[in-house]
Amino acid sequence: MYLFVIGMGTLLFFLAALTSGQGEPFQHAVGPVLVVLGIADFWWLWTGRPLHVAERAGYAVLAAASVVHLAFLSQSRTVPSFYPDSGPYWTVVCVCAVGFLAFPRRLAWWLNLSLLGVCLALPWLAQGLYALHNPIAFLRLQWSVIIVTGLLGTLASLRAQVDEKGQTEKVLQTLAFTDSLTGLPNRRAVYPAVAALLDAHQQGVPGTLYLIDIDHFKRINDEHGHAVGDEVLIEVARLIATCETLPGSLSPTVGRWGGEEFIVVMPSTDHMLSQQRGEVLLAQFQQTLWPLALTVSVSIGSSTVRPGDTFNSLLARADHALYQAKAQGRNRIVLDLEHGVVQDHAETT
Repeated sequence: MYLFVIGMGTLLFFLAALTSGQGEPFQHAVGPVLVVLGIADFWWLWTGRPLHVAERAGYAVLAAASVVHLAFLSQSRTVPSFYPDSGPYWTVVCVCAVGFLAFPRRLAWWLNLSLLGVCLALPWLAQGLYALHNPIAFLRLQWSVIIVTGLLGTLASLRAQVDEKGQTEKVLQTLAFTDSLTGLPNRRAVYPAVAALLDAHQQGVPGTLYLIDIDHFKRINDEHGHAVGDEVLIEVARLIATCETLPGSLSPTVGRWGGEEFIVVMPSTDHMLSQQRGEVLLAQFQQTLWPLALTVSVSIGSSTVRPGDTFNSLLARADHALYQAKAQGRNRIVLDLEHGVVQDHAETT
C-alpha cells in the first residue's frame, strides 16, 4: 500500500511539473524535489528498509515544501485564478496526517501545531493579496484547516490509545497464561488443550497425557542452589518442548504444571505411540550436557484417554503412573493400561 501511494504520488508530481507551464514557480522549484523524494522513498521501502525512517524523512521534506509553497503565494502580487487557493493548505493537512502516523503522539502534536502555526501566520505577515484579497474567505479556509487537522489528531490519539490498550491486554494475557521462568504455558493455559483432547476422543481420536517430574530435583536445589535449579528447569522445559516427535504425529501441548512437574497433552497418541515418544524423550535427557556436569533424568506417567474420562480422572491415572515410575527406580515411563494395570518401560543405557 505504501509503495503504491508513493509511486502514484511521484507520478502525479512529475506530470504536474511537466504540465504546469510558466505560471506556477512552486512546481518548477519544489516539484522536482518531491519527485526525487518519491523515488527515494520507493527505493527505500522496496529494499526492505525501516518504514519509520521513510515516514519521518518524507514529513520533513513535505513540511518544508508546504512552507515554501505558501511563501510563494503569500508574496505574490496577483490573485490566484481560483480564490482562495486551498490546495497548499490541504497539502499541509496531509503532511500533518503523516506526522501523526510517523511520530509519537506528543511529539506529533508539537510538530504539527508548529507547522500549522507557521503556515497560518505566513500569508498575514507577508501582507500579500493571497490573504488580504478577501480576508473573510481566507479566514474561513484557515479555520476549516484547523478543524480538520484537529479531528485528524484526535482520531490518531484515539487510535494510539486503542493500540496501547490492545498491547497491554496482550501482555497481561501472556503473563496470565505463561510460566515466567520457563516460558511454557502454565497450568491455566493447558486446560483448553486437555478439553480438546477429551472432545477428540468422542470422535474416535486417541489422546494421551504425560505428567513429567524431574528426578531428585530437591537434591539439586539443596546441593547446588536455586540458581542452578532454575537453569535445570529451563533446560528441561526446552527439551520437553522441542523433543523430536514421530513422523505424521501432531505436535503436543507442553506446559509447566508446577514446581518440577511438567504436563504434555498429546493428541492422536495411543499407548504404543505414547511409549515411543516417552523413550525418545528419555534418550534426549541422557544426551544433554547439563550445568555443572549434572546427571538429570525424569520420570514420566502416561495416561491415555478412555471412554467417559474427565480431566480429573485422566490426570489421576497419569499421577498414579508417575508415582509408579518413581517407586520403580525413576528415569522411566510408566503407562496406564486398561483395568487399572500399569506397565513399566524403563530407559536402558
